[in-house]
Amino acid sequence: MIEHLTRPAARWLRGALLLSTLAALSAPLLAQEKEREVPQLTERTSSELSKLQGLVDAKNWDGAFAILNALRSTVPPDSYDYALVSDIIGKIYLQKGDYDKALEPIETAVKLADAKHYFDQQSQLANIYFLVQLYYQAAVAPHVSHEEQEKDFEQSLKYLKRWLEATPKKTDDAIGLYANILYNRAVADPQHVDKKMLDEAKAQCLEGLRLSPRPKDSFYILLLACLQQEQDFAASADILEILVKRVPTNKTYWQQLATTYLNMAGDKNPERALEFNVRAINTIERAQALGIMDTPKDNYNLISIYFNIGQYGKATDLLAKGLRDGSVDNEQKNWELLAYSYQQLNRETAAIDTLKEASRRFPKAGQIDFQIAQIYYGLDKTEDAYHYLVEATKKGNLEKPAAVYGFMAYLAFDAKKYDEALAAADKALSLPDSKTDKQLPQLRQAIQQVLHDREASKAAETESAKAP
Repeated sequence: MIEHLTRPAARWLRGALLLSTLAALSAPLLAQEKEREVPQLTERTSSELSKLQGLVDAKNWDGAFAILNALRSTVPPDSYDYALVSDIIGKIYLQKGDYDKALEPIETAVKLADAKHYFDQQSQLANIYFLVQLYYQAAVAPHVSHEEQEKDFEQSLKYLKRWLEATPKKTDDAIGLYANILYNRAVADPQHVDKKMLDEAKAQCLEGLRLSPRPKDSFYILLLACLQQEQDFAASADILEILVKRVPTNKTYWQQLATTYLNMAGDKNPERALEFNVRAINTIERAQALGIMDTPKDNYNLISIYFNIGQYGKATDLLAKGLRDGSVDNEQKNWELLAYSYQQLNRETAAIDTLKEASRRFPKAGQIDFQIAQIYYGLDKTEDAYHYLVEATKKGNLEKPAAVYGFMAYLAFDAKKYDEALAAADKALSLPDSKTDKQLPQLRQAIQQVLHDREASKAAETESAKAP
């Protein structure tokens, strides 16, 4: 999922709010009000506010707030003075980045302006748009309770709908913000996603895509998030194909596209499953042609997909190349997989050579020697098999040591190395994992019987030699 890409990052919101407030605070704060005939500030308020510009320019926020808070505590709470002072307090908090503190004074200014018509429409709409963003910021803040989040989302949507109704020309920023709010409200409770609101978010994304011949990537990203919530993999893949064409250097898009095709490869229809696996392969290889998705993990994933579709030769060649040039992690399990792959291709000699190379790289891994022994045994080379079983037991680090010692006991018994066979059988039976092997006790008994018979035969021969 890419929810983290669609949530309004604090950095983005700070930038949007700051750009909107800098102009207002860097110009003379009362310039606009002086141009308006009505309403009028009281003489005291006007005089006090005239001191603000220097404090704002110097970013002396404490000094500015001292003047403003003193004024706000003394003027009537329904007056124009109170509305304008509240508005300025809110704007300074915005410039400081104290968004939580900015919300109350700006909303107070909006409500007073609604009731008393203190501000012109342009100023009022600008403040309403601030409230949209501030409530949205509050809604997606970490650790906010679900109840508070719901209220903040409702307020944000309420103000945005009002702003949209009063604004003839929709901007992609406003449509994008609307879509983001709808989406995050829809998925606020992951266990109960609001399907209707998710559909509204998708509709806004589509409207945003129609606003421009070159729409912003954010609309595609948010639409993708909606589709992923619905597990609509086919439509998600279409959007991701667009994104990798628009921004071919973005690794995340390529990774998500490959993952989406792999999700689709779970189709019960074998032909369609094969088709989507092939698309995943093509996606990774297209990305790698651009120098993307070429980490050892990516390369291993590509090899795994080739294995999944039965392309063992291709997968084996890629794995062999990757292990030797470092494009696949030099891990014991990967060398063992390569040897197994050669066996699947009936290339036992290559499998043995691979495991011997792995044994040199991992000299303490007796499990590798055990696997060499098993392959040699399959080739009827029992002496070689026995040699590598001995090596395996010397090195240790065996997954099932009793099985290794039991196998060694069997080969030694077959080769008439009865003393070695008995020692190996006794060792196997002393190990915890021997309890599941029902044949080991029988093998040991057979070895003991042979040894007993041999001793008896020797004794008989001795007695016979002593006879006159």
